[in-house]
Amino acid sequence: MTEDIIINLKFNENIERDNQNFYFKYVWKKAFKSWIKIIVFTFTVVFLFLGFYPIENFDTNLLYYIIKYMEIFLSGYRFILIYQYFASKKKFKNEVESIIAEYKETDQISYIGMNDKEIEFKNPFNTISSVWGKTSFLLQDNYLLINPIKLTFHY
Repeated sequence: MTEDIIINLKFNENIERDNQNFYFKYVWKKAFKSWIKIIVFTFTVVFLFLGFYPIENFDTNLLYYIIKYMEIFLSGYRFILIYQYFASKKKFKNEVESIIAEYKETDQISYIGMNDKEIEFKNPFNTISSVWGKTSFLLQDNYLLINPIKLTFHY
């Protein structure tokens, strides 16, 4: 590549909302996978322990109450996770609307600039520049995710 390539981006509300919603879903999907692993591990430990425990007079034993209250705790934890999802989704939508309103007020051009040494993303609020050797890519759900810091995307 001997010349700079500059791609000017026209602001489109629908595309911006779509991009922001995709990012929200992507982040929560990653977090949800780790929560599923924690919950499955917890149930595995409980049922493995129950499998080796003699069941006779189980409801009068201390272990019965420990498992019972641990299940109540896990149910509360799941409720908190669900509440956190919806609360953060509402807050995120409000933030997206304020960002879109700010974008509309500015008349600055957004662009992606590329040359043989670096890639640069610029919009009215920030500029991100990275050398090609430190940039990583991921194609997911018809989106190209470009990370200017060479980190591995966990999918």
